[in-house]
Amino acid sequence: MFDKAQKIFTTTLTAGTLTIIAEYGVTAVSLKLTAGAGTYQGTKQLGTIVSTPNALVVDKPVVVSSEQSKYIDELIIDATGGTIEIIAR
Repeated sequence: MFDKAQKIFTTTLTAGTLTIIAEYGVTAVSLKLTAGAGTYQGTKQLGTIVSTPNALVVDKPVVVSSEQSKYIDELIIDATGGTIEIIAR
């Protein structure tokens, strides 16, 4: 059981980008490509390896989450070539 309420964010992103940062207070985000091409990418570097974009597949949802008490920081969602449905909490 959650100890506090969480609001839900929903949008359909078409031909644009959205960068989720810690200040938004997001702990989980679901991405579903509905048409065209789209990617998601973190900005964290692990040692000498930098993050690269991951392609979304039409009608195959992806969920990115953090621990309940921590927020996702700098997740880039790119729908410049398509349409992505986004649900975040």
